[in-house]
Formats: sequence, structure tokens, C-alpha cells
Amino acid sequence: MTMRYARRTGVVGLAVAGVCVAVCLAGLAPAQAADWESIAGGSLGAVDLVLDGDPAEIAPIAECGTDGVEDATSSGAEVAGFVQFSGGTSTCTVDQATGVATASVTGARFRLDGLRQYGGPRTIRMTSFTATCHTTETGSSASFQFRGLTGLTVPSSIPPNHVITIPGAAGAPPVATVTLNETIVPSPPDGSMTVNLMHFHLFPQGPADKASGDIVVGSVNCAPF
Repeated sequence: MTMRYARRTGVVGLAVAGVCVAVCLAGLAPAQAADWESIAGGSLGAVDLVLDGDPAEIAPIAECGTDGVEDATSSGAEVAGFVQFSGGTSTCTVDQATGVATASVTGARFRLDGLRQYGGPRTIRMTSFTATCHTTETGSSASFQFRGLTGLTVPSSIPPNHVITIPGAAGAPPVATVTLNETIVPSPPDGSMTVNLMHFHLFPQGPADKASGDIVVGSVNCAPF
């Protein structure tokens, strides 16, 4: 398995003007063999939380797939007072000439306000984001870009599965972790991959009676078979 990272550009800090990251994955089998069919899927994100004992869920937003709905649009979704997706589009296609499968999602503003009630940041926000993947001759490739990030300080280069811990009030456990460029591949690798731009995991060390669960932003998956 090999990985390659594109040069990252933008302003780093509490406000990020524009960030672009790419990752490529080589598989063990030919991606475009004549008797194989590549697949791809994606969504703007999803929410699966429990807040004060009550479930708070958002199914995958504007979900597309080469084996289902190829073009999807959403005007937005939210858990009131906690997290909001302002809408966007997704497209999943297979090029019949080359067999290349592609998934692309484009989201408008994302806003997470719910952590402040537990001592976290007042808000975490992006003004826009995109995530894309496509199959290659030897595996899959994915990239993402986001603009206007506030509430998180990100490194000058974002490697796969980079985790940031979001602290709570003094002496309290962390309110969340967020994994940027979350890259999920099977073991052993077969050329398929899922990439999430961001994956928030609430109260990873407890207590679970306050809040628990996950928020995913900008998700794509590709498989060369």
C-alpha cells in the first residue's frame, strides 16, 4: 500500500481560507479489469448522537451511489441548537468508456454549536467544503477541500487520520475528538477506501450520560471492483 499527498495550500490557524488535501491508495488487484465494476458513493455527512438520553440522528445527507441515486441534493439538515448542515449536492458516476467510478460531494456552511454547553468552543464552522474520490488503474484516490474554518486550529499538513482533542472546562474530560482526513481501508488492502473530511466523536472518555455519538462531515467511498 502506498500513499501520496498533494501540496497543501491556504492560511493555517483559527481561520483557514482554503485547504486542499489528496490521498491515493494502490490496491492489490487491477482496478479496471474487464469483468469487474468499480463503485463509488458519498454524502454531505450524517449525525448519530444521544443527547441527555434522547437520540438525535440525521441520516446521510444528499446520499449518492453508483448503484442507486446518482445525483442528490439537500437544502440542509440540523439537530436544533447543536449541529447544522446548510445543504449541498452529491454526484456518483461510472464512466462507461473507462470504468472509472467517481463520487463528489459539495457542501455549504457546516456549523457545530452544541459543544459549548459542555465547556467546548463556542462554535466550529466551515463556510464550504468538498470531497471527491475516484478509482484508478491500481486502486482509489481521494481529495477534499474546505474554506472558512473557525473554532479549530489545524496543522500545516493534514496526514490521514489526524486526531485533534477538543478540551472541555478545566479539570473536565475532553468534550470531543475530531479526526481530519479520516481514511478507512480494509486489511489487507484491496484498493477500496472511505475518506471522511471530519469525524467528531463526542465525549470519548465519558461521561456518556451527557452526550455521546458521532458527526461525520463530507464522506466519500470508492472501490475498484
